[in-house]
Amino acid sequence: MKRSTIIATTGTALLLVLTACGGGPSEPAAPPATSADGTGSPTTAAPSPTATATATATAGGTAEPAEETDEPGEDVVYSTDAQNDPEWPSGGGDLLPVAVRAGAHEGFERVVLDFEGTGTPGWRVEYVDVAIEDPRGTEIDIDGDATLQVVATGVRIPEEDELDRVLPSGEVDVEETDAVEEVYVTGIFEGQNQAFIGLDSERPFRVFTLTDPSRLVVDIQTED
Repeated sequence: MKRSTIIATTGTALLLVLTACGGGPSEPAAPPATSADGTGSPTTAAPSPTATATATATAGGTAEPAEETDEPGEDVVYSTDAQNDPEWPSGGGDLLPVAVRAGAHEGFERVVLDFEGTGTPGWRVEYVDVAIEDPRGTEIDIDGDATLQVVATGVRIPEEDELDRVLPSGEVDVEETDAVEEVYVTGIFEGQNQAFIGLDSERPFRVFTLTDPSRLVVDIQTED
């Protein structure tokens, strides 16, 4: 597995490429996972979790321990199909991406994108053949044999005095995981925040949001 680090930039570059990370316990708000046609394609029920420590990337590019124990509702299931929230695509919003992290749990590995602001992000997550960065159209080399693209909506460009709370684009340290080989965040473009998750193989995944603080959670199944 590639051992990666956050690529840090400052100044106006942060206005172009910003990303996410942080989090804490809360009550789950779990929208149903759906396929691209809105019907969904469940594979197996969610395994019972036993949370382990995760690595949290902060604005300084360091990693700190964090716990992530929240669970979705019973209607959120694992699938390899494209999944999106019921109101996708949605526009506008007041969310500010502040952190992204990855950690291992019993039966799954979890990638969490954290946001400041009100509400929860809209989202679409799907497997892609090639990781293409918006808006540049640049192909990104992502570790692993399968790549999940994560797009969150309802985000905004930070004000100048908020720049120290956001992360630049780049690779995120994922040393605590096995199936997840790399997480790469590209930043904000037209109210969307894009990230890629590199996996060792195409695995079923589930997606849901949490509040207090606002979080977008992607779980990758590691056990049947």
